[in-house]
Amino acid sequence: MNEEVLFYYALFAGGIVCIVLSVLLYFWLREDTGIEFSTFGRLVLMCLFGVGLVWYTAPSLKYVFYHDYATTKGMCTVEYDDQSSPRTIDLYYDETGDYFSFFDRADLGAYGPDVPYTCHVTTTKDHAFEIFYRIYDFKTGKLLYSSE
Repeated sequence: MNEEVLFYYALFAGGIVCIVLSVLLYFWLREDTGIEFSTFGRLVLMCLFGVGLVWYTAPSLKYVFYHDYATTKGMCTVEYDDQSSPRTIDLYYDETGDYFSFFDRADLGAYGPDVPYTCHVTTTKDHAFEIFYRIYDFKTGKLLYSSE
């Protein structure tokens, strides 16, 4: 499993944990001494944060769980940001305007808009989460890097 899929599962699990923990803490604190307004507000915010994470990840759950992916192919440019943390590689499709970002670093000879590559990016069917990518030489079609 790659980092992107693990990140997706971490977001989904984090949402579930926030919801369950906020509900359990509410009932536990309410029974003992009563609950203060500030504590109640924090629990509501934690529950809303968890609901937001689940709301964001749930539409793609069936695609990730059943490995039902779509692949976008075409000419792209590769940008690598060495200053960001975590390091990311960004793939821009020139014709369609699609943009994909991965927690990875492809060891290519050159980066930037002047160097075209052929990219195959696999995403969930709704294009919400990136799964993996392959970068090919534009002229020869030779595989240069794969994140699988």
